[in-house]
Amino acid sequence: MKRTALLFSSLFLSMAALGQTNFFRLSAGGGAGTTLAYADLKKKTYAFAGYGVIDYYTTPYVSFGLEIQKGELAGGDVQYDENHRQFINSYLSGSLNLKVQLGEFLTSYNRRNIFLNSIRGLYLGAGIGGIKNKLSNVRYYGDNIFPGEDKSTEVIVPINLGINFYIPDQWGRDRLAINFNLQSTMAMGEGMDGYSSSNKNDIYAYFSVGVRYNFGILGLDRRR
Repeated sequence: MKRTALLFSSLFLSMAALGQTNFFRLSAGGGAGTTLAYADLKKKTYAFAGYGVIDYYTTPYVSFGLEIQKGELAGGDVQYDENHRQFINSYLSGSLNLKVQLGEFLTSYNRRNIFLNSIRGLYLGAGIGGIKNKLSNVRYYGDNIFPGEDKSTEVIVPINLGINFYIPDQWGRDRLAINFNLQSTMAMGEGMDGYSSSNKNDIYAYFSVGVRYNFGILGLDRRR
């Protein structure tokens, strides 16, 4: 009788252990990509920006994090714009973001599906932060070109759509990830391009590719 009870106890503990997974609570990374400003000037120009991010995971697929971006936004054309305007914005931004990945809603049964398991890192996110604009505006007047510079700070609201492709370590935990992210950021002001010629908020898109490294204390996910 004791052996039977011991056998069932061992089997129960084994099943419970199989239903639990460890995950790293901290993640840091960085990357780079292209920006495209949707501002008050008709001509759109691609520019470059880099970023760094650090996240804290409450579950394996829900995170809160800080993102810093540094790069340029550009638009217009001093020769061909109908108002002879253009701008280059050497910006610095910071934002706090919440992201929720598809894996948060998958069960162990779903994870056996190769396709679902491969896209479990698909996520949506939103946040709030600020942007520091440093504008180099070029204003055309007659035969002369007058460069000017302006600085401002305003609130931004970033929306993220992206995916993490995870690379497990020798213990099967998600240690590394390759990240692809498309961010749309709305500025609560007109400082991003230096011109105020519409009632719409200035917005810029940022597509980036980066790497994440998961580390730190381990959390326990008890979902089967």
